[in-house]
Amino acid sequence: MRFISLLLFVLTVTTANAQYTVGTVPNQKLIDGSYVSNPDNILDGGTVTKLDTLLKSLEKKTSVQVAVVVLESIGDADIFEFSQELFTAWGIGSKGNDNGLLLLMAKQNRTVRFHTGYGLEGALPDVICKRIEREYMVPEFKNGNYNAGILAGIQQVNKILTDPQYAEELKKPEETISDWGGLVAFLVIFIAPVLVIIFIVKSTSGRFADSKKPKYTPYPEMRLKRWSWLAEFVGIPAAIVVLFSFSDSEHAIGYCLFSLYFYYLITQIHRMWRMQNVIKRLLASQDYHEIVEFIRKDQLFWFFMGLLFPFPFFFYFFYHLLRKRIYRNHARACKQCQGEMRKLSEKDEDEYLTANMQMEESLKSVDYDVWKCKLCESVEMWHYLSRHSKYEVCPKCKTIAYYRSGNRTITSATYSASGKGEETFNCKFCGHTKVSTYTIARLVRSTSSGSSSGSSFSSSSGGGSWGGGSSGGGGASSSW
Repeated sequence: MRFISLLLFVLTVTTANAQYTVGTVPNQKLIDGSYVSNPDNILDGGTVTKLDTLLKSLEKKTSVQVAVVVLESIGDADIFEFSQELFTAWGIGSKGNDNGLLLLMAKQNRTVRFHTGYGLEGALPDVICKRIEREYMVPEFKNGNYNAGILAGIQQVNKILTDPQYAEELKKPEETISDWGGLVAFLVIFIAPVLVIIFIVKSTSGRFADSKKPKYTPYPEMRLKRWSWLAEFVGIPAAIVVLFSFSDSEHAIGYCLFSLYFYYLITQIHRMWRMQNVIKRLLASQDYHEIVEFIRKDQLFWFFMGLLFPFPFFFYFFYHLLRKRIYRNHARACKQCQGEMRKLSEKDEDEYLTANMQMEESLKSVDYDVWKCKLCESVEMWHYLSRHSKYEVCPKCKTIAYYRSGNRTITSATYSASGKGEETFNCKFCGHTKVSTYTIARLVRSTSSGSSSGSSFSSSSGGGSWGGGSSGGGGASSSW
């Protein structure tokens, strides 16, 4: 008698500490036709009966198959991967419709998950699954009421799938709710760190006007002082958010976002004003080459501003490009005699270009402008580097005609060893050639998540009395 009691005690302790794998979870549908797998008796018999009755009726009405799995523990397994593999192994839902749903709860892991088949992702989107867990299940689980929590969750699912009007009512508050906390959280989590990083980089690299060791720039007008930058990009936007947070209007968040958008548009107008000050200074010294370089450096910036603020920067971007051409061809005075200079044509300028310069022009790696004085015939030459050229400076002749002419694999990489490659560089002007080798990283085998997603198709038909459905990983998980 004592031996039997001891054996029962050991079995009870072993069961209580069981850590299930996908292969050891009993598929109750194959055993007795039940929709509920409850091997650790976490749910009582009455709850299991209610769930079976409800889910059998639901399948009859809608053809949706719902499997409820309540386990003591899944160990260190990730509940998403566990659910995906279990769903695939059982094939919950009908094949083709993929209208299956798995409800998995792991007591010791304090986690619950809805895992939906492809066909239920519209009726039970992730946000609704999450809301059912958060509002109807987790509060019961926190109090140890696992029967009530599981039953409440399934009852909500049944209502949604059998009453479309109820489903819409459930979605509506989630979609229309105005939440200042969400906006503030977005600003704190995503925007604030970016501003902090920018401020630190600018401070450490001497890019503020009042930096202790300011980095040299030919455009000091573009720099702001620390306090000015903080006020413009942090202080005023924060004040706008705080101001609208006190508003009782139901459109306050919309007005706030529009005000922030409009404010940052104004900051870019301020940038345009600072740019104009740079151009005025350079015009005073007739440094047209530097004006063109200054405009070119901001070209990509204003392209993106044109996308972000179509009015007025979409039009300003094209004006920006036109202005670059205007200043490049702007009339200028000779530095020797102050006489009028003229820009030579592409054909005439070749007389003053060396052979390597002519090579660079033919490769479009550099574009040269040659200006000649009409009075004293002195010559000025300016060059403009191409920002999209594949050519680099040749280490031998210093001509911008050096490029990668070849690339080949010497030894292919494997899963156990790295490979080896070879690059060849040539100069089109002097013919200098350089061959260098590089290492190719070892191949990496695909992770288990990739293999599980592949198996969802090959194994989905082996579901026994389940229908052979598949899942794409939709659903939601919650912990308590």
